[in-house]
Amino acid sequence: MVMPTPRTELAVAELDGKIYVAGGFGGTSAFEAYDPVADRWEQRKNLPIGREHPSLAALNGKVYFTGGKGSETFAYDPATDSWTPRAALVYSRYAAAAVALDGAIYLIGGQGPSDTVIQRYDPEANTWSARARLSMRRDHVAAVALDGKIYILGGRPGVGDVYKTVEIYDPMADRLEPGPDMLEGHSGFGAGLVDGKIYAVGGEVLIQPFFVRDTAEVLDPASGKWSSKAKLSMPLHGTGAVGFRGKLYLFGGCSNPATSSPRLGGVNILTP
Repeated sequence: MVMPTPRTELAVAELDGKIYVAGGFGGTSAFEAYDPVADRWEQRKNLPIGREHPSLAALNGKVYFTGGKGSETFAYDPATDSWTPRAALVYSRYAAAAVALDGAIYLIGGQGPSDTVIQRYDPEANTWSARARLSMRRDHVAAVALDGKIYILGGRPGVGDVYKTVEIYDPMADRLEPGPDMLEGHSGFGAGLVDGKIYAVGGEVLIQPFFVRDTAEVLDPASGKWSSKAKLSMPLHGTGAVGFRGKLYLFGGCSNPATSSPRLGGVNILTP
């Protein structure tokens, strides 16, 4: 189950039973697919450009790659193992979260110009557009779609702080409202949806003394409350996470704060 390319600050997305892993610190162009049922890795065509802290989302049979100290966007077609250039972002992004919902992709938070602006991609028109603004800068953020809305989790404004706050974005109304605070502040962490509940796992805290979390928590949307779950086997930040068939899969990452070393190649699985 070890990843072919050890990496941290990567991006992941699930499409048709395969979990795709892209980019990573140092600007790697490696692109691989993991089959969680067969427990097998497949090498896929490299990214058109190497990127660290990129964003990845799956929509309508394709995987979309964008951001990571750039504004370029590319679509990957698994049927042909090929990449196609698509429209560029309105604003370049780094360490943002990408979420697919109702036929569109939303890019949220991160670093870059007008960094509180949410960006929306329409694959039919091949256009990005600017949408509502977050209430605050959320760098190294995570986001999860649930019941037609996007839960925007944690992040940080930079060194010296970390958020436990949550915002909920309604794409239809293009409006944000406060959500239930997490138990702890998380940035550079993994988040995913498992059995209708939102999980937030690991993360980096750049408040002296810097440290990396090994904790996991879960939001029950019915009660609006977060609760603690079993800890990871090691602290992790810079990991990519995705929920699939009742489990949360976390790929790669790093166990030391404020660094990308060592770049890990493990796959951690959280089973509720």
